[in-house]
Amino acid sequence: MTAADHDMVGRVGWEAWRSTGPLDRGFADPKVAQRVKDAFLRFPSTTNGHVVVADMDGQVVGWGAREDEPDYISDIWIAPDFQRRGIGAALVEHFCAVMGNEGLRQARIATHQKNYSAIALYKRCGFDIAWQGMEHDSIMGLELPKVRLRRLLF
Repeated sequence: MTAADHDMVGRVGWEAWRSTGPLDRGFADPKVAQRVKDAFLRFPSTTNGHVVVADMDGQVVGWGAREDEPDYISDIWIAPDFQRRGIGAALVEHFCAVMGNEGLRQARIATHQKNYSAIALYKRCGFDIAWQGMEHDSIMGLELPKVRLRRLLF
């Protein structure tokens, strides 16, 4: 990811997050939304993780990241106008291939329990639900119903 991509990556993440709709009552709080937006805009210039940008004709249309834990896909975000075109699946498969080549036995990913389209995508990519429950989101400052999924890589 180049420095020129930073702004667009942040905007794509923010717009993708907003496009999921109000998955949780807390998302409607303007203070929560501002914290999320600020985090997306800050992320590209502050992450030390592995970030992959998907582009079409030079336009950033999605991105994914692995942060903190080697077997964890921390982010998959696709611009709303480009969703349901296989971009998310391509990013997930890219990260799984990289992890497999690194000798990792599994890949993990998580999302909100009501993010049904993301859960369906991850299941199509071979992930199974490993856990569901409440989890604190430090950026939003909320307890959220989350689902964690995992895929065995070999």
